[in-house]
Amino acid sequence: MFSRRPLQSHAFTTTLYRWAQAVAIINDALFVYGGKTDQYNAYGYDSAPWNNDLLFLSLSSPFDSSDPPWEYISGSQNASISSQGLALAWHTLSAFNSSFCLIFGGNTGPQSSLVLLDSDDSAGLLNVADRSAPTFLTLPHSWAGEPQRRMRHATASINGSIYIIGGEAADGSGNTFDTHFVFVPSVPTFVQLPSENAPPGIFGHTAVILLDGRLLVFGGISQGQLVPLSTIWILDTTKYPLTWVLAHVDDSNLPGPRAAFAIVLLDDGRILIHGGTDAAYQSTFADGWILDPSQSPMTWTSVPALSQIGARKDHFAVNAGGQVVFGFGTSPLSKASACNLIMF
Repeated sequence: MFSRRPLQSHAFTTTLYRWAQAVAIINDALFVYGGKTDQYNAYGYDSAPWNNDLLFLSLSSPFDSSDPPWEYISGSQNASISSQGLALAWHTLSAFNSSFCLIFGGNTGPQSSLVLLDSDDSAGLLNVADRSAPTFLTLPHSWAGEPQRRMRHATASINGSIYIIGGEAADGSGNTFDTHFVFVPSVPTFVQLPSENAPPGIFGHTAVILLDGRLLVFGGISQGQLVPLSTIWILDTTKYPLTWVLAHVDDSNLPGPRAAFAIVLLDDGRILIHGGTDAAYQSTFADGWILDPSQSPMTWTSVPALSQIGARKDHFAVNAGGQVVFGFGTSPLSKASACNLIMF
């Protein structure tokens, strides 16, 4: 059974409220980059301001969840910081070694210097070797054969390689991507993955790599409809040639389909999900479930205690020493009220 610790929460300073952010963990360091903020709850979900904040939280030792020691290490709120990234939302931040992360995709706001959002120009690098002085590296157009900019895609990393799955066009066209890639930083290059039996054009989904190297893709929206959580695509990254297959899933007890939900791989290899939204991004869910991929067929189990977190979407979940940490996101009551740090 999944055991939980008492829920603890803390409403951060309003400057930290956000959703559509990107998150990466390097060893015991949590980084949160970009997203949307709405200090006074005055904007809509899509129209709220973009930001380029880079936040750091050390997970190396216990801390008081009523006052998490967040550090603001880069962004426009501190003009003295020389290296700053673009203001982005619905992008990804993926570590490929202990110092560097790949920034990929994302939508930019009306104040951005980027005018065309359908180009092959969204890849960037973030060097966090010095936590107190991170460096954003701008890359040339079509660097390493990168694909077209996208948003609401999903990434997962293993052995330094970053798998990039699906996404929605960032230019407002509504187009989706059924082309998927792996970024190999040692070359560097973006390599297109096989298309046979691959996920279709999809966004708002998730991608996670299991302890045995299998990549799982599920959830999200395809052709305007939510994808049932009985549909799980698998790519075994340890076997060549790479081949997509569909998982066998017990459909007798399934979560409702959803997009923009939080996901985390637990220490025992199971997968926890929470929250999310419908295909119109209007309804927000509060339920939580665990997927056990070791079973044949794979099984879903409801975790009623996770409903205490409340309804939210576009939030994150990370594994910190066996404890799940939830953060940020939007809720039906207030876009900012759901942005408490919660340990489970």
